[in-house]
Amino acid sequence: MRRRSDIRVSLGLALPILLVSVGVYPADMVAEKSLAEKWCAECHGVRAGRMGPNPAAPTFQELAAEPSITEYSLRALLRSPHKTMPQISFTPDQLDDIVGYIMSLKPDH
Repeated sequence: MRRRSDIRVSLGLALPILLVSVGVYPADMVAEKSLAEKWCAECHGVRAGRMGPNPAAPTFQELAAEPSITEYSLRALLRSPHKTMPQISFTPDQLDDIVGYIMSLKPDH
């Protein structure tokens, strides 16, 4: 009887976490991808396996494959002005979405 009780408690604690993460992930991925297509696709290839209109702009997949690209470095990159990139002021949530989308394209994911 004790074992069943332990299992119920474990499931009771784990199930909400699993349901939240499963339910949130697809919606976030949609937001991430649509934001990238809205703001970045004019120059970058934002979808895996697709080139962008500007051959000088790395694709998101190429960026993600760079070993030096981390969440921290992407945030710094997107907040810094660049001669070849327009200065876009992302909200914190938008920045999270763009960074999350690029990181999701890392080869080990």
